[in-house]
Amino acid sequence: MKKFFLWSFERGSIQYDVICVVILAFIFLTPGRIFDDRPDFMRVSPDETVRKTSDKDGNTVFTVKVDTTAFSATEITQKAAVDRLNKTVSAPMKVSRMLPIYDTMGALIAYSLWVEEDEK
Repeated sequence: MKKFFLWSFERGSIQYDVICVVILAFIFLTPGRIFDDRPDFMRVSPDETVRKTSDKDGNTVFTVKVDTTAFSATEITQKAAVDRLNKTVSAPMKVSRMLPIYDTMGALIAYSLWVEEDEK
């Protein structure tokens, strides 16, 4: 076992080829969701348009899906996300930070919005 961990076999040997096949099998056969280490506020739920979570510091974060087209302007989609949040949540909210969320193809699908509740 020590030889396998230290990779002490010559190239072209059976053991070397077996190790290479095991590594390639691990790379290509392991599902991507196993390594999905995004924070919870960056995950987009397929059935919810607005989802309330919190970050590691305990701040309230809303993940808001947006409808985008190929030529959507950033300001328009940001405003649409804030409007959707305000329609969904009845309490007055102040957005302090916005972070776009992209899918695997690089298309904008949602925003993470850090909010502070207005004090009355």
